[in-house]
Amino acid sequence: MDLGLKGKNAAVTGSSAGIGNAIANSLADEGCNVALSGRNEDALNAAVKAIEAKGVKAVGIVVDLSSEDGCKKFIDEAVSALGGLDILVNNVGGMIPGTLDSMDEDIWSTVLNLNLMSFVYATKHAVPHLKNSSAGRILNVSGVTGKQLLPGALTTTIPNTAIHGFAKVMADQLGKDGITVNTICPGFTNTDSWVGRAEAMAKMRGVTPDQVRDGVSAQTMLGRWAEPKEIGDAAAWMVSEKNSYQTGTVVEVCGGFAKYI
Repeated sequence: MDLGLKGKNAAVTGSSAGIGNAIANSLADEGCNVALSGRNEDALNAAVKAIEAKGVKAVGIVVDLSSEDGCKKFIDEAVSALGGLDILVNNVGGMIPGTLDSMDEDIWSTVLNLNLMSFVYATKHAVPHLKNSSAGRILNVSGVTGKQLLPGALTTTIPNTAIHGFAKVMADQLGKDGITVNTICPGFTNTDSWVGRAEAMAKMRGVTPDQVRDGVSAQTMLGRWAEPKEIGDAAAWMVSEKNSYQTGTVVEVCGGFAKYI
């Protein structure tokens, strides 16, 4: 199926590796030009080279998205390099292990600036460009911790639930401009970042990392973790022209981990 993404311009935050990189690749597979961001220049250059090999335009922007200035820089440079913007994918962020007692003001500032405010600021600076698109799309990547309790995930639960509220507000405000705003909640996905996360969660629970991973698999209806491409392909559909009447929604791509009705 042609998703209508050929020749579109997308900016994907946190995309040198992991889920963000999978989304960038799925967009490129559909003929979309992509601006990627990251803090590791070598990883970013390798990611850009891989996407350029698909025959589309790609640009890597080394930037820290934990500040508004960093978010503005990313959007400005993405628009300049690609010649416009049709799609914004907010993906940057990650879990910082901690409890209410152990986390201080500095840690909370880091958590909220990266996992929540980067979404707010990137959206703020992207919207004027998206209004010039015939099919503007914003997709936020949060996580199942924004929908279902996961003990030990305090630092993702709070920003993820806030992202869902922010996306709903933006969908309402931008609907008149023909811009859709949706959110996907990936389930547990086989990325390098989960090596450290599984170890941290195992330590907090007094079990082994393998027990953590096996326990997660057992809680999904499909009995396994997701592969990054599965998340990337779902994201590509969400921002495509084929998905033209869905906005303000939260879609779980979690293999059936979330079981509420």
